[in-house]
Amino acid sequence: MNVLIIGMGNVGVMHGWVLREGGVEVKHVVRKGALLKYSHDIRMDVMDMRKGIPEKYMAEYKPKVVDEISPGDNYDIVMVATNHMQAADAVSQYKDMVPDACFLMFCSNWEGLSVIDNLLPRSRYLWGYSVFSGAGGKDGVLYANIQKTYRIGEVPGSPAGMLNKIIETFSRAGISPEIKENISEWLMLHHAINGGLLGVFLYRGGMPSADTPLDDWVFMIRAVKDAFKVLEARGVDFRKYPETKIFQMDNDEEAAKLLRQGIIDMPHYERTRAHSHADTNPDEMRRFCLDVIETGEKLGVNMPYLSSIKDKVLSL
Repeated sequence: MNVLIIGMGNVGVMHGWVLREGGVEVKHVVRKGALLKYSHDIRMDVMDMRKGIPEKYMAEYKPKVVDEISPGDNYDIVMVATNHMQAADAVSQYKDMVPDACFLMFCSNWEGLSVIDNLLPRSRYLWGYSVFSGAGGKDGVLYANIQKTYRIGEVPGSPAGMLNKIIETFSRAGISPEIKENISEWLMLHHAINGGLLGVFLYRGGMPSADTPLDDWVFMIRAVKDAFKVLEARGVDFRKYPETKIFQMDNDEEAAKLLRQGIIDMPHYERTRAHSHADTNPDEMRRFCLDVIETGEKLGVNMPYLSSIKDKVLSL
């Protein structure tokens, strides 16, 4: 299998590394003239959770990077692991250069499928979402938290064999799919939860710790509940998704305690606090929150908690 990853962002690099380790042929494409910038090997401090028990070790990734591709390169899969604000531009730039490849949209999506439908027929793409996390430190090391799963789902009209192709390729890297029946709806749900949580993180000045006051965790619960009102106004039945149960509790303080425990107990959480995507790409983190708020405003949704943080999030 021949995989092309658009760009050298953290998610693309981490997946490039695990796929290469699994024997998959991987290249990264960068903008014309940028080869020198990405010519170095990448040192990685890895927390690997693919076997269930976290394993820490150092690794080095020697990416194959190109700044030019052509239809004769015979790529099977093109992974769009950009931030969600850049995804459509990335597809537009490369779609005609890889006429036979399947595009794996591997990023957030708040707008729905139309943003890619305008560029590609559904016979050429499907959508997934990485749960890998990590960011570069000041020491030049990529702190990579490698998980054993990823989210993926077919879009209506995509051929069945395309999903199998992705699953088989990723299985070589030891990562398994969590298949979503309605991937577009699930991505909106995930975006809404992120919008509420990240908005409060930004408003409060950073990711919470075990010492963060309970009131801040309650604020997170209520901000996500506001985001769910926006989903409901868009026709999304968020209640059917298991990950929403904590936010549906009547007692916000009890829900906040469970949220705190669930987040703080994640084995990679302190690494994420120290080396956060919010530090390396704050624009995207703000956009999660603002996407939800702006949609809610257009739909006339009452969002007291999200509305109260909007001005500060905009100013950051």
